[in-house]
Amino acid sequence: MYDEKSAGVCQRCQITRPEDLKNLCLTCKELREIATPLLYRRMLLFIGGHKDFRVSAMLAPNNPGIPHIRKIYLEFEKTLVPRPQTVDDSSDEESAPEVEDVSFAARQAQLTVRLLLDFLPANILEVFRKQQRLQAVEIGAMDRDLTPILEKYVDIIANSFKDVVSLHFYPDRLDRLQACQKLLQAKPNISKLYLSSGFQFTSDPAPDDLHDSSTRPGLLTRTMFSHMQPFESCTPMAIRNLSFDNIELRYAADTYMKVITFKTLEDLQIHECVGADVIFSQLSKPHIRPSKLKTLRWLQEETNEPHALEAFEGLLEGLSGLEILHIDINHMQTLPKPAALAHHGKTLKSLFVRSALSSSNIHTYETHEFDVICTGCTELRQLSVTFPPTAVSHAVLDPEYKSFLNHTKKLRHLTTLAIQRWPTMRDPYNNYTKIRPSWLSLYEHHLQRFAQRIFEASDENATERGWGLGKRSLLAVVAFGGNGKSLYENNGDDQFKLKQIPFVRGLKVDPFGKSSLLAVRTEWRMVRYVEPESDILNHSLYDLDDVHSGP
Repeated sequence: MYDEKSAGVCQRCQITRPEDLKNLCLTCKELREIATPLLYRRMLLFIGGHKDFRVSAMLAPNNPGIPHIRKIYLEFEKTLVPRPQTVDDSSDEESAPEVEDVSFAARQAQLTVRLLLDFLPANILEVFRKQQRLQAVEIGAMDRDLTPILEKYVDIIANSFKDVVSLHFYPDRLDRLQACQKLLQAKPNISKLYLSSGFQFTSDPAPDDLHDSSTRPGLLTRTMFSHMQPFESCTPMAIRNLSFDNIELRYAADTYMKVITFKTLEDLQIHECVGADVIFSQLSKPHIRPSKLKTLRWLQEETNEPHALEAFEGLLEGLSGLEILHIDINHMQTLPKPAALAHHGKTLKSLFVRSALSSSNIHTYETHEFDVICTGCTELRQLSVTFPPTAVSHAVLDPEYKSFLNHTKKLRHLTTLAIQRWPTMRDPYNNYTKIRPSWLSLYEHHLQRFAQRIFEASDENATERGWGLGKRSLLAVVAFGGNGKSLYENNGDDQFKLKQIPFVRGLKVDPFGKSSLLAVRTEWRMVRYVEPESDILNHSLYDLDDVHSGP
């Protein structure tokens, strides 16, 4: 049983999680010999923190996994080791313990790296990658004003932030907004910028001039970008990844679009921003339109702008080469036009589309409209849309629902299918019934049979067309529900709320050794270990109604 063939089966990635490999090592000596090379081949170590002593324990001579190490990735620990206090540290001068802790943790990390290189066997490493300096800086809620420290230790901070390429700003007070400006002035050459306003989430009332107006820039822009004023004559920042969160963009053409070069964008995310239609309209102009944009996400829960969707469709028709498109909007009358989505059919790999008037009134494409999307976007790997209503207890699918499933068969590369609308159950009188908590196991059983039928139909289609992997398709995940926060929440004995139930492709073997397909229910957080191209299940802005309400 534990011969070379068993080791080959394990190495072909049927067991890939480090936790599972560790459990195999603890089972018996034979399984330990099989799992040890795979467990130690690739290692990620966090250095500069309290757990550095584990590195010396790993390098013990009796560790059988050392000869199998091939790749080591080192990252700086986020929770730093406090610097030991000495007698000489007492001084009347104001000190910054955070800066000293960073320096002490860096010296400790260098000692750990030297220990690794000295005690590892020679000529075994293929990759040794060390993140020597910070690459991302985030400013959010703080217990003190950071501005004096940034002004006092200019040289130390400039040296520490030398390799920073990503800035994440979440200001909710004026002093934190000024700290963001100091960092932005010190690091003008960045590639990623995330701006999120938290003033509306504090107990203090937000300033009246927080956002831009028709007469002058708002508090956010004139403070954060004060070193670039006047905006009309400044040199804009060339940024590749840009994210706006809870920021009013109605007058962005005179502020944000002056200080940032949108033409170089590769990733753009707009989340809960009033006046987003202005950004969409401006980006549709040829001299501003991004030429290398690969990812576009628009998430809007509360909106009273009927023209925002039209402006977004115009932007989609003007762009080319999108690979990831995520549209999650609420309180809208319609869905985006299928032709605007199909315009990116040759490059689009991940598509998430959801539009609703409310959490219980979700828009659904017509059958011919969904056919336009599936026919045009033939390179899709991940798809999340709202299907028509149906009942899992019926032996025969509803015609419209069956047509949707037939259209997905045109997607030969599809690996993850997320069906946002919950299938319901019906009683003998053909009426929708509310699912009681005691029926949850029965409902999950019906969903499992439903998912298995989808897997089997996909395999039959792939076999007929010669697609996929021999006798099966590439489809690996079928999920039901609106988001991936949790399976369900208990709110008492009579109420529960389903969020998402994913099923992955499994295998069952009968007593005679014959194997066949089996849809296996799993938790949302475990799906990524089965299928890496399943991150579309992670994104959601608002919760849909549970199965109590039905379609």
